[in-house]
Amino acid sequence: MEMFTAPHQSQAKPVSKRKGNPTAIIAAVIGLMVLAIFVIRPAVLGYGVYQQAQSSNLSVQDYAQDMQQLSRDLDVTRANLSSYSTFTGALFAQVEEKNDELTECKVQLERIQADVEEAQKQVADKDAEIATVKSESQKTVDQQVVEKTAVLEQEKTACESSLADKEKAVGEVQAKYDQVVKNAAKSICCKAKVDNPQINFYNVVDSKITCLEQGSNQLNC
Repeated sequence: MEMFTAPHQSQAKPVSKRKGNPTAIIAAVIGLMVLAIFVIRPAVLGYGVYQQAQSSNLSVQDYAQDMQQLSRDLDVTRANLSSYSTFTGALFAQVEEKNDELTECKVQLERIQADVEEAQKQVADKDAEIATVKSESQKTVDQQVVEKTAVLEQEKTACESSLADKEKAVGEVQAKYDQVVKNAAKSICCKAKVDNPQINFYNVVDSKITCLEQGSNQLNC
């Protein structure tokens, strides 16, 4: 850049002194600019390339080939960089999309966990309610069993008392019946014994007294 600016300044000084003709000054400036673009700049660049070739112990042709290879490598690198940039951009977009999906999944997971915790709480409340109802029901059943048992015990006592009374009454009736049968058998069979001295027993069959020579009921005349 120093080699470029030096010739430009050396040519600008004579032009700036011509103050009498503005058109000529503008034309001179334009000419200098064209000269700088098409003549001086390539010359400066060529000289710089020559200096670099000399410093690297290469010929200008070899140096130019190296520069062309470097230019091609640079183009390939730029193309790869562009591809990498495109790929990286797409990858970043996918990462952002996945991050959004992950965030949504986390939100849904937290919502589901909250629902699960609420459901677990409701189940625990229902279990507690069922346990309370069972306890109260068991107490009610136990109370009813106690009350029913007491009633049944009273009824059993009453039945046992009634049974004892009836058994006593039956015993009394049976004793009266036996005595009546015994007296009847004595009256009947003792008279029959006069005709048959072998008659010493009696039996009752179908409410009829039968006199017997052998049997289980002893006749007392």
